[in-house]
Amino acid sequence: MLSREGHRVREILAGHPELELAVLFGSQARGTAGPASDLDLAVSAGRPLNTDERMSLIAELASVTGRSIDLVDLARVGEPLLGQIVTGGVQLAGEREAFGRLMSRHLFEQADFLPLRERILAERRRAWIGD
Repeated sequence: MLSREGHRVREILAGHPELELAVLFGSQARGTAGPASDLDLAVSAGRPLNTDERMSLIAELASVTGRSIDLVDLARVGEPLLGQIVTGGVQLAGEREAFGRLMSRHLFEQADFLPLRERILAERRRAWIGD
């Protein structure tokens, strides 16, 4: 169930038709946020947001929620953060198809990212153990 704060965020997002998708993630999405928790929000406009757009949306959200805002532009995010957004996020705005495309992107990027991550971890283990 979405909190009152989540509904306020959803109302703000409705005033931004350029946003194709918005996903709440982190402690707010998990329902574990405390009074000092920030608000983690991932958004997509189908293109990278410019600095003015990002700052304006952050200011608007912060003024309504009273929280610091961690705004993630989905056009610029990669793994592993993308995976956290897709698997633990709550869609606040946009069509289901947009979220489906984001999930597909995550799966493809994960397939590319995981072998690299495993290789880096193996190299670190060898360096640490002295193999």
